[in-house]
Amino acid sequence: MKFPLSTALLGALLVFVFSPAQAADSALAVNLAAPAPVYHVKGVIKSISPHALTLSHDAVPELQWPPMTMPFALAKNLVLPALSVNDPVDFDVSLLDGRYEIIALTVRH
Repeated sequence: MKFPLSTALLGALLVFVFSPAQAADSALAVNLAAPAPVYHVKGVIKSISPHALTLSHDAVPELQWPPMTMPFALAKNLVLPALSVNDPVDFDVSLLDGRYEIIALTVRH
């Protein structure tokens, strides 16, 4: 039985698209794009600027950080509640573009 050229090309394309090697490469690409871990931290606001907050925060054992005071960049599109210096806060931080950024923040009452 003779197959038309279009059928043979379609078959070759399907083998290429669905080959196990391609599937493994696709899975690897998905794993590389996994979201960065999020760390939950308690702290106190020490200063406020348009693109960063300086916080005195508790230890973060997962990052081997002792308690300290440091500035954190604010993630793009983060909407902050009304804040004042010395407010106690809970915040989530994640490594984005090579720096730790606050991705969520709430004031503790």
